[in-house]
Amino acid sequence: MENSQLGSSDQVDQLDISRFKILCVDDEPNILSALRRMFMLAGFVVEEASSGAHALQKLEQHEFHLVLSDMQMPEMNGAEFLAQVRQRWPKVMRLMLTGTGDLKTAISAINEGEIYRYLTKPWNDEEVVSTIKSALERYALVHERDQLLELTKQQNLILADMVNTLEEKVKERTAELSNSYDELRGSYIASVKAYSTLIGLRDSALLAHSKSVADLAVRMAKAANCSQNDTQDIYIAGLLHDIGKIGLSDETLANLSKGVGGYSKKLYEAHAKAGQDCLSGLYEMDRIALYIGTHHERFNGSGFPNRLKGNAIPLGGRILAVVEAFEEVQIKKKDVAQLLPKDAALLINEYSGTAFCPEACKLLLKVLGVVPLPKKIQIPLAEENSQAKEDVVRPSIKGVVTPVAPQQESVPQKSDVLVKNLLTYSELLFVVAKYPGAQVFDERDQANGYLWVRQAGGVDNANPKLVKWLGDHKFLLKAEKGWFLPIL
Repeated sequence: MENSQLGSSDQVDQLDISRFKILCVDDEPNILSALRRMFMLAGFVVEEASSGAHALQKLEQHEFHLVLSDMQMPEMNGAEFLAQVRQRWPKVMRLMLTGTGDLKTAISAINEGEIYRYLTKPWNDEEVVSTIKSALERYALVHERDQLLELTKQQNLILADMVNTLEEKVKERTAELSNSYDELRGSYIASVKAYSTLIGLRDSALLAHSKSVADLAVRMAKAANCSQNDTQDIYIAGLLHDIGKIGLSDETLANLSKGVGGYSKKLYEAHAKAGQDCLSGLYEMDRIALYIGTHHERFNGSGFPNRLKGNAIPLGGRILAVVEAFEEVQIKKKDVAQLLPKDAALLINEYSGTAFCPEACKLLLKVLGVVPLPKKIQIPLAEENSQAKEDVVRPSIKGVVTPVAPQQESVPQKSDVLVKNLLTYSELLFVVAKYPGAQVFDERDQANGYLWVRQAGGVDNANPKLVKWLGDHKFLLKAEKGWFLPIL
């Protein structure tokens, strides 16, 4: 039977009995004929069966909504027949019609068949028709209830799948809201998952990176005692922080690890603003959009897109900046050993107060259980017979320039820009030149290139003092090639 046949409570009040089918079961043809005539005059759709077995066969072939059965029938009596109907078609309404006044018979029918009503012969037409209408009204109400329960069950399953990691926060917030807000909240969660799915369709590695950023960012937010709302927004911002990259070309995405320049660089630097614009104005997304738009800003004002500085960058943006850098420095690149999480966290912490917010750096170390190293305050520029000079080290990211130590002597200068704010390129040339067979190779303009120091005859022939100096200045050893300086 179609759902429209049963309808809502308004249809129950004005029951269209022609939409329901009745099956009358009796071994006496004259009884069946009388029942058929009475029901057809009342507007019912009715069919007949001369025995319980015949009735079961019809029930298997057609849909009926109500069965009216005689009690005393050969081979299978009414109680036995209705018991089978209850077992195989439990939703069909069941009524008993019999001429006996035996109480035991009635009890058997009620217990075995769980009948709706018990009618006796001879019957009153109006009473029977009224009883049948009442039974069908009950059928319609039960059917509608079952439909609503099934619909609610399906919606709950869909909602449970959508909420995923946001389930706890959704429950806390929806407990205080109306049913209309529940529906709106469900749409909001579905939107977040849809945006996340779009990122995965664009680049599966990008989605994996985004999930890692979101998981670590939410741990830092909790360590900072952020409110539940802020923690949730930081998590979602981490999950969607690279949504602006959906618009980048395959070539630009593929070359991100190699560094981008020119027009591609402008496109890349626009992705944070593009992600913010994508989500701004959507339901409960404004703060999330702001975090996404500021996750490439730098604490010293050297970031993009707006060169915000210090606390002008919202905490969510500062946390995401630290977490994304932490994740990216662990990405294995050509000829570069992969950093362990502890080493990556310590490397990020070197930029505390310059590229990154000191508070966010402390949160990163805290949630990872990493103890920060003491800050260096001196850098020796010469050894042995040369007079050592000092320079205060201020950790920073690539492109942030701070005062440098005076040069020892005139040396060829490729650039006076600081290398990781540890020393200038000129100072590096000056120190390495003192050790025979040691040379500087600048391959930073190549794909996956770095600043290298190599020793003629192999690394085992290098002067121990040079090896120590390189280690003190964050150079990492790649045994078959020499020492390289990782650059963010």
